[in-house]
Order: sequence, then structure tokens, then C-alpha cells
Amino acid sequence: MHPEHEEAMREAFTELDRLTRLAFRSDFATQADINRLYTDGGAIDQGWHYGPHREQWEFLKQARSQWESDPEAMRQALVESVRVPGGRLDAVQRRSIEQGRVLAAARIRFEPPGPAHGPSERGR
Repeated sequence: MHPEHEEAMREAFTELDRLTRLAFRSDFATQADINRLYTDGGAIDQGWHYGPHREQWEFLKQARSQWESDPEAMRQALVESVRVPGGRLDAVQRRSIEQGRVLAAARIRFEPPGPAHGPSERGR
């Protein structure tokens, strides 16, 4: 993956993450706003999913998701990738794990308090 493609992928993924967080946090948003956020996010996701860097995009999505579901396993994968020269992960994958960690930490830090802002409020 060329550096400029990786940079574009990381920017697109950060935007996808932002749109997803807004859709879940926007207690002031209308249903039309939420639909637009999902549509915009879906367009970003599909563009990368069906593009030439699909494998790297899917790895980044999985890394992001796993930081929330199993952070200890992700920490271990990151440590192992640095400790073992020529290990199972390449540099792009290591940076994807790191980006997933940063985005997951940001999501935890900015979650609204209480159940009033949960997904069930909008029937999701």
C-alpha cells in the first residue's frame, strides 16, 4: 500500500468513526439527520470495501472493533508484533491496530452518561 493510499484510508476511517459516533450520540438530531450520517458512513465504507485496498480496510475495521470487545487481546497482538521481528503483522497492520486503539479510547472518553442516550432510544 502506497503511503498516500494509507493516509487516505486512515482519514476516511476516522471520518467513518466520527459519523458513527454522531449517529449514536446525537440526541438533538432528527431521524433524517441520523439517516444521512449512516448514508454518508456507508458510502465511505463501501468505497473502501470494494476498492483495491479492501484487505487493509477490513483489517482496520476489525482492529477498531476488537479494541472495544477484547482490548487485552489487541494489546497482546500489538506487543507481539513489535517484539517478533518479521512477525505476523506488517507495518500497515500495526498502524491500523494503533489507530483502532486511539479511536476506541476516544469513543469511551466521549460516551454520554446514562441510558437516556442509548441506542434503544431511537429503536436501533
